[in-house]
Amino acid sequence: MRGSIEKVCECCGRSFECGQYGCWCGTIGITERQMDWIEQSFSDCLCPDCLTKVVNGEAGPASGPAI
Repeated sequence: MRGSIEKVCECCGRSFECGQYGCWCGTIGITERQMDWIEQSFSDCLCPDCLTKVVNGEAGPASGPAI
């Protein structure tokens, strides 16, 4: 699938734009451990605010090497 789509964050309920392949989230510097936590906790993407909280250690696991 190409192009952006509108999604709703499972964590906060906010609408946001997902770029799918080549999305903004690919440049945020999330760790493998954090990605595993998101995958186990949610069935779809998180919005920029919630994903930033995970990256900053404000939600989910905070340690591990960045991917």
